[in-house]
Parts: sequence; structure tokens; C-alpha cells
Amino acid sequence: MKKKAFRCKNIYTAVTDQLIDGYVIVSDNRIIFVGSEREGKKYIDSDTEIIDIYDKFLMPGFNDFHVHLVSGGLLEQDGVLRYMTSEEEAAKYLWDLHKDDKNKRFIMGGAWDPLLWPEHKNPTKRSLDKYFPDTPVFLINKEGHGAWVNSATLRLFGIDANTEDPLNGSYGRFENGEPDGYLHEMAAVNVQSKIFESISNEEFAEYSRTFIRTANRNGITSLGDVAGVGPVSCEAYKLLENKGELTARIHFYPFFDEGVDAIREKMQKYNSLRLRCNGVKTFIDGTPQGYSGYMLEDYSDRPGERSQPMIEPEQFIQQVCDFHKAGIQTRVHACGDAGARLCLDAVEEAYRRHGRTDLRHCVEHLESVDPADIPRFGQLDVIASVQPEHMPKYDFYQHPFHKILGEERMNYSWPFGSVQRGGGVLAFGTDCPVVDVSPFRGIFRAVTRVTNEGEPEGGWNPKEKLSIHDALRAYTLGGAYASFRDHDMGTIGVGKLADMVVTEHNLFECATDRQAMFDMKVIMTVMDGEIVYSL
Repeated sequence: MKKKAFRCKNIYTAVTDQLIDGYVIVSDNRIIFVGSEREGKKYIDSDTEIIDIYDKFLMPGFNDFHVHLVSGGLLEQDGVLRYMTSEEEAAKYLWDLHKDDKNKRFIMGGAWDPLLWPEHKNPTKRSLDKYFPDTPVFLINKEGHGAWVNSATLRLFGIDANTEDPLNGSYGRFENGEPDGYLHEMAAVNVQSKIFESISNEEFAEYSRTFIRTANRNGITSLGDVAGVGPVSCEAYKLLENKGELTARIHFYPFFDEGVDAIREKMQKYNSLRLRCNGVKTFIDGTPQGYSGYMLEDYSDRPGERSQPMIEPEQFIQQVCDFHKAGIQTRVHACGDAGARLCLDAVEEAYRRHGRTDLRHCVEHLESVDPADIPRFGQLDVIASVQPEHMPKYDFYQHPFHKILGEERMNYSWPFGSVQRGGGVLAFGTDCPVVDVSPFRGIFRAVTRVTNEGEPEGGWNPKEKLSIHDALRAYTLGGAYASFRDHDMGTIGVGKLADMVVTEHNLFECATDRQAMFDMKVIMTVMDGEIVYSL
């Protein structure tokens, strides 16, 4: 590969917050020089390709540490409903998108958000049935913990008034007991899993390719693909790698249920620079918004209710211990404060039984956490894998968390600053397709802690704000560290893989400007020294 020299006056290395006016020079897939223009010229010869991005902003490629890759691509193809403002608008949009698809087996879109709809009510099958009487429709919600389906889907899977609710899930029902088309938690997961069973690896590869291209357009060069809102399709990713079409590094995490031996085999089989099995993922709870987050105290608006863990605590702790003993990283979805505590307790017990090793176990989401548990992230070297765009984005004073959690627990939700001050490591992601894959939205949210309307003034729990430097590091080095790749990713430095992104504006100058961040253009995305996207 021809040597490349990127000339830029705003080079952010993620090592310090000081920008460099000079060159980043790449040979093959590695960085061989970072520094001033005068020193950089010593590395440039007649065969060097000069890439002039002088007035732009050059930084390490983003690492989205928590995505659902296949589902993200599938939603992009079948219909993203993230910004629809009513149930009817969402149903009509879907119809306009698919009215000419005569032989569609099913439609799997989603990311709908009832908080944007009048009365904040979940949708029913009636609106979908009007447009799709025969084609099965499955639409995951914004949180990934519920789904909106039509009658054709209910018929396909034999769900009727006599169907019992599954463990850790439920079917929404009309007054007569008939399913209304809303599936909660495991009711949604079970149906989605059955649909995915009918999809080939080649189809999964196409969905994955779609998502990766979108990620590249957003400056993302590495993805943490976790089981949950869709499958981890390692064979599909391998197909892309073999074709030379894997333009983002994928570190994937299947479910705990696969067991220690199967995960060990996958870690050995998938261990290249672009595709790795890094560990395992599971759920300990749902979400507070769905009253399925496992809480230490009762929900403020539902006395006597605090949910339960999805896995018996003793069983869960044993699983974490087994994976730890085997040298396998664990990642656990925990949105409630009791869920987070149980995760930390499990890691602590694993250390007690089998010794403390550098496995970088992760708690995912961390929406609510008791203040007593915040220092334990640093003490136990447990990574807080969080998604800032999950924080309240609109109508702050009307956000349901005020009544669901109460003001005291609201003060300890998404505690970025406190985790960091306690010595913990933050690894940022999006949870796409739950939210938009753009890292710029998450950066804005982390440094301002305000909604799209600028509420509240000065930011919500301003003590938890991050500096721009710290937010960018959480989106680059944090994810690299959590992926065991900090030695060759996450910063711009000599010997590091040449994974970089060029943005149109200096992020240090506009990270607090909502419009600028939401409209931010990626000029170029570079992986292994090759330009995989350019505007």
C-alpha cells in the first residue's frame, strides 16, 4: 500500500486534549509518524500520497462498543420508525415503504418511541392490520424490550387469547383477553428469535454490510456486537471478511447460554485483526421504563413493585465465576440499581474464588445505580459500558423517569462523571438500532446533559457532565480498552492501527452545539490506512 500523509491543523490523538498542527503518516496499516509539519516532511518521499484535510478535524476512529449489528442493518432496510410522531404516521410510513413488495416474507423494522406519540401509549395491531392484513410485521420498540406486531404475526406464531404469558414477558391484551399486538420483554424476544431462525447467513451478511456502511459514514471503525436485539451472526461476518468487505472491526459477544467450551472455540476460531469473539453477554433485567429494571427499592409510582432478576442470583453468580475462571470476559445488561449491584457482586465473588485477572468485565447501560456502588467500578476494574443517547432527549420535565424512579434516584442515573472520578473506565456506544448510530449525538449528550430543547438549563445533574476530551476518549480509547485492543487502537500514535475519522468541524469548538453536532458531517473514514468512506 502506498504511504499516505494526512496534513491537518487539528489532529486529536486522544492521548491528551492538545491538538497537533502537522501530519499523521501511514505505511501499510500502521501509523509511522504523528507530529509537526517540519518533522513530518522527513517521512515524505515522491511516492507518498498527500491527503490535504488542513482545516478539518482528524481523530481516532470511533469505537461503538455496544450495537446490535444485524438488527441495525435489518431495520435500515425494512423501516426505521425512530422519529415518527404518532402510531398512524409510523404505520402509514411503513406501508409507503413496502406497498410494492409483493413477495415479502415478513417486515422487521422498528425503533418506534411512544414518548413521541400523543398520550405516550403503546400501539396496537389494529393500525398495522389496516395496511398489512396478510404480511407478518414485527417492529421492535426504541428500547429493544418490546415489539409491535400485526394479526398476521400473531396467527403465524399461534398467539391468541388462550396463550399464556412467557416467563419474564407478557402479551398486551384488550379487555376481552385478545392479544392487542404489543409484546413485552421475552414475549417479543421469543417471536423475534423464531423469525431469525428462517434467515440465511447470506441474508445476515447483507444486513450486516448495510449496517457497517452506515457505521463508516458516521466515522465508526470498530463495533462491539452484543447478543440481544437480534443475533450475533459470526458466520455472516466471516463471509464479509473473506470477501474483503469487513470495513469495521467487529468484536462480538454471544449469549452466556452457549457455555464455556463453545465460547472458547469461537474465541480461537475468530481471532483476526478485523473479527474477534471477545466474550459473552446476558441480561439480568429489563428497563425501568418498562418496569422490568431490577431495583433495590420499589418503583416510585408502583408501591410494592421492584421487578426481579431474569436469572436466579445464585445461578448468575456461578455463571460469571465459571466464565471468569475460563478467562472469558462477561458483559451483562443491567439497567436497574439492584441489577448493577448484582453484577458487581458477581465479579467480586469471581475474584474471591478464582483470583483477580485482567478480564475487563462490563456492566451494560447503567441507567440507575446506587451511590454506594459507583466507586466499585474503579475498585473492581469493571467497565461501565454506557450509551449517553439513552438519557432523556426531549420534554425533560415530563420524562416518565421522574415518576418511575423519583427525584433521588434520578440524581444517580447515568453517573458518568462519578464513575470516572472513582477510577472507573467508561466505554461509550449507541445500542443501535435502539438509538441512532451517530456518535456525535452521544458526545453532545454526555458533555451537556440537556434535551433537544436545551432542558434543564445548565444540564441535568451537571456534576455528571464529561469534558469534551473525556467524552471523546470514552468513544475511542474506552471502547478499545474494553475490547482488549488499547495496544493497537483507540489513539493516534506510532505503531497503532491506522483507523481514523475526519470531521468537517473541530469537535472541541462545537461539542456543546446541538445543531452542529446533530448535523456533523464525516468527511472521511480510514481503516487500516485505507479510505473506506469519503464524502
